[in-house]
Amino acid sequence: MKFLSRAALALVGAAVLAPAVISTPAQAQAMSGRQLEDRPRISVSYYKTPPGKQDEWLALYLKWHRPIMDYQIKNGATESSTIYANSGHALAPAWDFMIINITPVKAKKLDKTRGEIIQLLYPDLDAYTAGEKKRWEMTESHWDQSAMEIDLTAEHPGIYYPILPKKK
Repeated sequence: MKFLSRAALALVGAAVLAPAVISTPAQAQAMSGRQLEDRPRISVSYYKTPPGKQDEWLALYLKWHRPIMDYQIKNGATESSTIYANSGHALAPAWDFMIINITPVKAKKLDKTRGEIIQLLYPDLDAYTAGEKKRWEMTESHWDQSAMEIDLTAEHPGIYYPILPKKK
């Protein structure tokens, strides 16, 4: 589990240093074939809210989205989901909340679809829809990123050389 905290810290550092969230064809291709099969998958979601509305947005997130993440954690599809607030003042990157989700190496397949989970957790689908709509109306911007650990002990460490099966 020690690689999780290092990976999360590295991802936070990369996000803070990133000048913009723009994917070019070169960036999209750069990591092809580099995912380590024995490492969890890390995804990060960023949310920017209107000034002074952070607590209201967080309350909506906790009511209308967090229970879905808790369901995924309880059922083994997600290992953890941790929310962070931006603790500094800077022009970039412009985000108020960062959520780091860790998917285990052998994530369990959920027994229900996303829609079925929402219906189970929120029998009043009109209220759920209104709550999520309000949360998204308060979201000025949102983006997702994923990160993967680089094996520095590999024959060719880096991001361009693909990981190939060992020859027998």
